[in-house]
Amino acid sequence: MTYALMLIALAGLGFVAHAVLTRRRQLHALWREPVLRRPVLIIESDDWGAGPVAAQAEALHRLVDLLTRFHDCSGRHPVVTLAMVLAVPDGPAIRRTGHYHRLTLEHPMFAPVLAAIERGCKAGVFALQLHGLEHYWPPALMASDEPEVRTWREADPPALTECLPPHLQSRWTDASVLPSRPLAVEDIWRAVRAEVALFIRVFGARPRVAVPPTFVWNETVEAAWAAEGIEVVSTPGLRSSCRNAAGLPDCDSPPLRNLQSDRGVRYVVRDDYFEPERGHRAEDALRRLLDKWSCRRPCLLETHRSNFLGTAADTGRALAEIERLLSAALTRLPDLRFMSTAELAQPGAQVWTTAWPARLSAFLRRVTKAPGFRRLAVVTLVCVLTLAGAVVHAVL
Repeated sequence: MTYALMLIALAGLGFVAHAVLTRRRQLHALWREPVLRRPVLIIESDDWGAGPVAAQAEALHRLVDLLTRFHDCSGRHPVVTLAMVLAVPDGPAIRRTGHYHRLTLEHPMFAPVLAAIERGCKAGVFALQLHGLEHYWPPALMASDEPEVRTWREADPPALTECLPPHLQSRWTDASVLPSRPLAVEDIWRAVRAEVALFIRVFGARPRVAVPPTFVWNETVEAAWAAEGIEVVSTPGLRSSCRNAAGLPDCDSPPLRNLQSDRGVRYVVRDDYFEPERGHRAEDALRRLLDKWSCRRPCLLETHRSNFLGTAADTGRALAEIERLLSAALTRLPDLRFMSTAELAQPGAQVWTTAWPARLSAFLRRVTKAPGFRRLAVVTLVCVLTLAGAVVHAVL
């Protein structure tokens, strides 16, 4: 019986070794992934810019007031990155002509929004990122014959982009039909040049970080962004390049890692969510921050402007949750660092370390959290204990 257990344990270890060998690329990627020296928290907020004016301006000013009350041990305020949407439909012009027309952030009506953004940037609590010229592909929007879509694109004043059907909110695929169709390469390059040029005209600087709307984009978009000076792409840890027949993001890439580079851009991973309007609370976000720090990864929390544009009670609740999160995070992690995504992804940033003890600790922690590896770890432990017990029993 003792030798049978030894054979079973050895067979189990052989299975584990084979499984590890088949996943050696994943293990190599986990080892090469950068390791943080200190915990980092960034709140990445999407969809700001073109759209409602008064509600956005008020929400942005309230965010500035809140964020400037906190600072980390280096004196930096928390940073909320604003992924900017630069244009919305010009409803009256569309009704009048039957063709697509846009209202851009250059229009005087958006001056209060831009003033609030400028105030936050000067205070060091806002960092601007490119979301897109629009939060949709205009030809796909115009091709839709759905009554609610027609009403939305012809609205005056402009309606919230978040009210569009989710598949039409994707900018870098033609979702007028499902499954979606890829855009022509020349159309992508032309659109990227237009949106970067408009961003520069409005904000006086070239965008460094891009956030693909609905996280649907492809390699051609990345190449065009890189050619226009984009350095970093914020991702959910993979790239979806289409919408499937159900309208869901699909055609996924292999996993993407922090600071992995390709086609002239670097990636950052943003796969944690903080949406108070969906019931997320400060405690939820704090758990995600602590979990990320245990793996020596930065915590980039995704949130959207819709959390701040509801009723006064809804907006107050969202701001209160951010306040509670920042207070709790600074208490639990006194060495916490605040910065922008562009700063985080800068080569040689001081927040990263190459020290072996930190790398080994982070690697082991990441492996135990990787899908499938936790089970392998349990099998390995059981086999080792079984083998050890059998050997001891045989010797005695």
